[in-house]
Amino acid sequence: MAANETVPSAGAFEATFGELKGYIRGRVLPYLPLHQDFEAISLNETNAAEGAAFAYPPLPWIGARFKFDVREKDGGKLLRKTTDNRFFQRATVFLGAPTARNYTIDADVMSDGNRRKMSEVGLVNQRYFIVLKGNEQKLEINSNLERLRIATDFKWQPNVWYHLKARVDQGPDQSRVVRAKAWKKGETEPEKWTLEVAHRTGHQEGSPGLFGFSPQDMPVFIDNITVTAN
Repeated sequence: MAANETVPSAGAFEATFGELKGYIRGRVLPYLPLHQDFEAISLNETNAAEGAAFAYPPLPWIGARFKFDVREKDGGKLLRKTTDNRFFQRATVFLGAPTARNYTIDADVMSDGNRRKMSEVGLVNQRYFIVLKGNEQKLEINSNLERLRIATDFKWQPNVWYHLKARVDQGPDQSRVVRAKAWKKGETEPEKWTLEVAHRTGHQEGSPGLFGFSPQDMPVFIDNITVTAN
């Protein structure tokens, strides 16, 4: 049983009976609010191809290892989308409990690239993906793509930090309202949401998460992640 302070952790347990062995994996997740700026993480691994120091993402995060790593950039530490394995070009990472609901997630995000090539970076809120799409220059809210996909124009630049924020609210019956906004980091937060989507048969719950898609070897970066109850 985990202690009341729920320090994030994960691991595997082995049980034996004679010559038989069995394993079970478990993780401990913290309560809201969540905050991760990566500064306390030690970069104790070395990338063989680049010779660069890095660290694996927090162990309790699902789907993060080998798809993202923690690096140092511009004097601070952040999460960087890996680009050396083609199988992991598209990655979704889950940070918390799958039963989470009615929360807001936000983070600083950036795409490497140039005027013609950028990648995609986003957040996950209650099974909704909120994504800044680089080449399309859009902010999109989607879920299973064929079920829900709505976007609006949003001009953003490579190698410039933006702040991305997403919130899901419960409406009448099973409906949900998904709200998203993005703005250049350091500027005043816009009062209005950039995009609001009403979903009549909305998702009732879902883990907060992160999304990255780097199809053209343009890494994306994520920092200062927070998840707070609405």
